[in-house]
Amino acid sequence: MQLKNKKLIIIIVLAIIGVLLIIAGSKKQSTNTGQENNADIKAYTKELEKKIEDFLLSIEGINKVKVIITLELTNEQNEQYQNNSNYLSFKSNNEASKAALPTVRGIAIACTNGENDEIKIKITKLITAYLGISSNRIEIVGIK
Repeated sequence: MQLKNKKLIIIIVLAIIGVLLIIAGSKKQSTNTGQENNADIKAYTKELEKKIEDFLLSIEGINKVKVIITLELTNEQNEQYQNNSNYLSFKSNNEASKAALPTVRGIAIACTNGENDEIKIKITKLITAYLGISSNRIEIVGIK
């Protein structure tokens, strides 16, 4: 009878330890995935900013440019983010494996001749076409 009680106690203790290890592991994984997603979002933002800067430098009259992009997560994207979905993972052919990429909320552009109305119109048309955002989400200023 004592041997059965000892075995039962050992099984219960092992089960509790197992549950605690699972809980601790999932919390650690949750934290790491959130940090990885945050790093992915920052990398995505930087890559997008760089692409736009390089493109704008090809416009006549722009010799210097700096772009800052603000991203926005929809409720669905935020839910995926909270559920630790890696929505910025890429396949080998650079196609996004998930469609839940953050959307652009706004873009600020500082460039040479940015105060010039012709340059502003060109940039605004290009950015609205490229990012699919309305012109009121784009701000353009000149720099020295």
